Amino acid sequence: MRQRLGGVRSALQILDTGQEWHSLTDVGALRDRGTLLSRLAVLADDVLDRTDLEDLLLELRRLMVDVNRHLREV
Repeated sequence: MRQRLGGVRSALQILDTGQEWHSLTDVGALRDRGTLLSRLAVLADDVLDRTDLEDLLLELRRLMVDVNRHLREV
């Protein structure tokens, strides 16, 4: 599971170096990306210790929906 989350983290960290990130929407996208990376890091740590698997699965699904939306928008 943690390896798969690492792949998600890598996908979020890739930036198009030819694109300038100066507009307000770009700044918002970077802020959203940072939030998603933070959530991902917390869940990656929780995977090993969580006993409530249903709650963890729900949080992972929510994160994946948010990641997919973010990647479509950027």
